[in-house]
Amino acid sequence: MSLILLPLLRFVFAILSISFARARKPFTILSHLIDTVLLTQLVLTLTRGTPELITVGGAPAGIGISLIGDQIGLTFAVLAWILSVAVSAYTWQDQLRPYFFLLLNLLIGACYALSFTTDLFNAYLLFELSTLVSFLLVGYQRQPRQIWASLHYLVLSSLGMSMFLLGIGVVYAHCGCLDLTELKTLISASPSEPWMLLAGSLLVAGIAVKAGVFIFSLWLPAAHARAMPAVSALLSGLVIKMGVVGLFRLADVFPIHLLLIVLGAITGILGIIYALNARDIKELLAFHTLSQIGYILIGFGAATEVARLGALSYEVAHGLFKALLFLTIGEAAARAGGSHLNTLIENKRNIPRGTRIALIIGVLGIIGLPPLAGFDAKAILEDGLPTMVLRLIMLLISVGTVMSFAKLTPMLFSRSTCRTNRSRILSYAWLGGGIILFWPLSLLLVSPAINLHALSVPHIAEALVVIVVGGALYLLIRKKPFRLPQGFFRLEQSPLIILVGFFLVYALIALGR
Repeated sequence: MSLILLPLLRFVFAILSISFARARKPFTILSHLIDTVLLTQLVLTLTRGTPELITVGGAPAGIGISLIGDQIGLTFAVLAWILSVAVSAYTWQDQLRPYFFLLLNLLIGACYALSFTTDLFNAYLLFELSTLVSFLLVGYQRQPRQIWASLHYLVLSSLGMSMFLLGIGVVYAHCGCLDLTELKTLISASPSEPWMLLAGSLLVAGIAVKAGVFIFSLWLPAAHARAMPAVSALLSGLVIKMGVVGLFRLADVFPIHLLLIVLGAITGILGIIYALNARDIKELLAFHTLSQIGYILIGFGAATEVARLGALSYEVAHGLFKALLFLTIGEAAARAGGSHLNTLIENKRNIPRGTRIALIIGVLGIIGLPPLAGFDAKAILEDGLPTMVLRLIMLLISVGTVMSFAKLTPMLFSRSTCRTNRSRILSYAWLGGGIILFWPLSLLLVSPAINLHALSVPHIAEALVVIVVGGALYLLIRKKPFRLPQGFFRLEQSPLIILVGFFLVYALIALGR
């Protein structure tokens, strides 16, 4: 029942928050408390060894809409709850219009439902709902650049979802059902059928537009960089993860593990390169959303149990420190007068002390300082990688991450002339505490043996070496700016790049069969 109530009650609270606008804050608190109880019930059910499975309306298997409370779905749902609490605390004292709370509840409800659904058409409807809500949230402040970024997002997401819907049509025409549990059996019996290759390519390419994959999610840098901080935190920490959970579900049905590894490597490396070139810090964070998705895709594509656990752990860790970074940089930019690096450095005394401390925790988390969240999750993921090539790719992305965040060092240490308000501090403490205490908390997801190995001396030494090497390399290149092509981020070119990406997906699935 929790699988149904979690999204359904969020949709109810969305209606209540706009119908009774004066009570929207009590409704917000009540929604978080109810979510806590329902998620706790799901966790207890899963710890007994049996995922909760419900078919809505009691319809026969393969016909009704099925929801499953397994490890993947529950992990993403818990992340949605964590970030919804953080954003609610961050915006508590802001004068936001009632429809912001309507959109926030709709988005969290859609994310809950997407985490649990195993029905392709239900997933399509939920992706479309999240697209519409995210479009409205990006343009919430109605600034021209925000509106253009939201339109860019809407157009490309519509293209991706059209491809996804076409893939659904191909699957239904040949299988007669859309439940992934049933499809796994049917497709495994005919893995070499041409229609299976076409359907898998359309489904993966469509979801990749939503999942933060570099050559598909070309809307991401502008949308994440120009939205208000709370919205950027949700987009980076949560919304693109719904595309990732879709890819994870498809990986159990279609032969896409090689594809995930290749797309993960491309996404991670190109994201780092563009982040190194960024001078606007919100753009830097946006490109790092892409680069960090590379870790997750490589981990799940490696197809080992430990790598999969590492990918799930990193998905939660990324949500924590990326949301914290977007919230703190948003506050710092508001106090300093802009998010450009030079502006932040020149006016760093205007950045509140609490914001600066939280920003330091976020930076240390994302670069992988032991024993914070980024280190622990990456160590688990690395233990599960079967080849040295994949480990070298991860190391390359890690060094690039340190290099790009080293440019923030001049603004991190200075006396402050103003204070952070209490609601902001509560939000920072919620996320920062999760980053600091990630290792003991991750015992809920990963076995103690795997977790203890992540804290071994070789992993700690490797992480420290990566930080030193990354910092040293940044000192060598910091005064050597370079230009990168920006044309394919434009709306007139992005659709063509996505279509080219579809053919790449088709070729990689054919190769990986």
